[in-house]
Amino acid sequence: MAWRLLIAEDEKYLREKVTKNIDWVAYGYEVVVASDGEEALEIMEREQIDLLVTDIRMPGMDGIELTERAKALNEELKVIVISGHAEFELAQASIRLGVEDYLLKPFRSERLLEVVEKARAKLEARKEQLAQESKREQLARQLLEKRVSGVFGWLANPNFFLSQSNHATRHRLAEILRSGTPAELDKEIELFHAALDCYERDGENVYILLNDIVITTLTTVKDLGFELEQVVNIMSKHLPTTSQGDLADLKHWVASFLLDINELIKSRPEGDSEQLIKTMKNYVDQNYRSGVTLHALANQLNMSPSQLSKLFLSYVGENFSDYVNGLKEQKAKELLKATDYRVYEIADFLGFSDAYYFSSWFKRTVGCSPTEYRDSCQERQDVL
Repeated sequence: MAWRLLIAEDEKYLREKVTKNIDWVAYGYEVVVASDGEEALEIMEREQIDLLVTDIRMPGMDGIELTERAKALNEELKVIVISGHAEFELAQASIRLGVEDYLLKPFRSERLLEVVEKARAKLEARKEQLAQESKREQLARQLLEKRVSGVFGWLANPNFFLSQSNHATRHRLAEILRSGTPAELDKEIELFHAALDCYERDGENVYILLNDIVITTLTTVKDLGFELEQVVNIMSKHLPTTSQGDLADLKHWVASFLLDINELIKSRPEGDSEQLIKTMKNYVDQNYRSGVTLHALANQLNMSPSQLSKLFLSYVGENFSDYVNGLKEQKAKELLKATDYRVYEIADFLGFSDAYYFSSWFKRTVGCSPTEYRDSCQERQDVL
């Protein structure tokens, strides 16, 4: 697998140096290039990037803001900053944002490769850790499947084989259970019923389909933080009275089981999409000063960052990072207008790494410096 490396550099000669002086492909990298911070952020919003090399001083969005916003999109991203001697202290301060390393101009291409390889080693170690965790979860799931098989033998597939089409079905069902509408769930149940009609004389495929539904539901509910015993209770509640169950019994079981599971999930405060957005906004309101990230919020809500990002954009009409920045802008204006706090105190209160970064961010966002904004507010009050 090639690691995806994004290089954000506004100086053409330096951009060509870091991309052409190293045979990145030979070292296992796919290189993407951006000429400024805005372009780099747009790339990361639509593509998976593993490592970022960015100049700290660029027109528009500088490397510090790019790092902060990129980390909000992908907490696992490894960042290396390039700086001149004039920005040395700023480069050191960027370490607080989780930057892996920094390079002072001028630097040798070999030195860049060295720090990138060092960052990649950490990514590989993290990947291995996640793989081990996945294996442990898979083992736990297999044990759970055996337990389900023992209690509900007529639902278990003896060979437990899932085809590619069933993988797609499982994914769709999980998404509907998480955030779908009642109409979408009804349609999915109809599709399952139609499949059972097709498989009426094919017991193997009936077992596969039912196992697919059960395992998908167990995994989804577990990921949402519910106890598996709640699912087991719902399963047993709707078991047919006959030892094997005919086709009508199976159809009834599928509908009753999924509808009850849906009710269980919707009973969760975050189960409803609109309520989930309110929960996210409340979380941001309470934690935006501490550097809240979409990745951290997704972990807390047991959802994927990409799924949460799409949901937030759909309901709010803006990206999560833009919403957080808007909240900081609003609070910064309030503090500048209504208090005598110094600029560095406001920067610290809002969670910025230093007053310089806060001032440059404010001017880029609002169109004037914090001091100029405060003075203009005071002038308006004097006129009144």
